[in-house]
Amino acid sequence: MVYKQSVTRSKETNSQKSNPYFVDGKDMSKVPIYELEDSHYTWKQTKALWQYGVDTGIVWRLQGWYGRTAQDLINRGEIHYPKKHSGQSSTDYYGNPIPTNKQYKSLKN
Repeated sequence: MVYKQSVTRSKETNSQKSNPYFVDGKDMSKVPIYELEDSHYTWKQTKALWQYGVDTGIVWRLQGWYGRTAQDLINRGEIHYPKKHSGQSSTDYYGNPIPTNKQYKSLKN
């Protein structure tokens, strides 16, 4: 007699599908941003966490390494400026304005 082993696959919920930070089975918006310093995540998860940091503006308010690395990733096209600003301030630690992705693209043209 042969027994079939059922395979349980986790299906993404609708909220996970609409969450741009949910990558490879992990909600990167729930991961502490400081884990970027010693990351053990996949590159897709790492990019999602960096994007979350840029979208919320947290990378511009932390140690300089975060902002410099985020800017480098933006310059390389790995991540982008936020589509729109969250409820937080749209300036960095020194008060310099952080553009939205649309503003940035219009400046480049």
